[in-house]
Amino acid sequence: MAPPSSDPAERMTQILFVYATLVRRSRHPMARFLAERARYAGAAQVRGRLYDLGRYPGMLEPSGDDDWVHGELFDLGDGTTTLAELDAYEQAESPLPAYFERQISEAVRADGTRVPVWIYWYRGDVAESRRIASGRYTQNCDAEDHGGSPT
Repeated sequence: MAPPSSDPAERMTQILFVYATLVRRSRHPMARFLAERARYAGAAQVRGRLYDLGRYPGMLEPSGDDDWVHGELFDLGDGTTTLAELDAYEQAESPLPAYFERQISEAVRADGTRVPVWIYWYRGDVAESRRIASGRYTQNCDAEDHGGSPT
């Protein structure tokens, strides 16, 4: 097992916000990987803009007050190994110069509670015409809701 992180930011949260291939309804194998190693902690939204990048979406910082991305929260517990595996997955999906960067941000739960979370932000060029205005990505998801958020 990896030793606890000495980075204060990494000790700040064990909650991960996911919005696409890692949500519970996703058919992607990494969604199963996450579900087996973390506890689902409810639906939430994060200030941001969502873009269709082809096989998967990418989330960028908000440009206005109405910019929200909908997704799910997972409690990783002491999931440093899980985060390392997810980091490797995110990097494999988007080779340089575009990539996903994991950073601490803030999510808002359905009850209005704000919580610090890890988020994978997309760091690449996007075409505004590919924006997903609803903030919900469902292309890789089963139609049936398994008791969680509609994402």
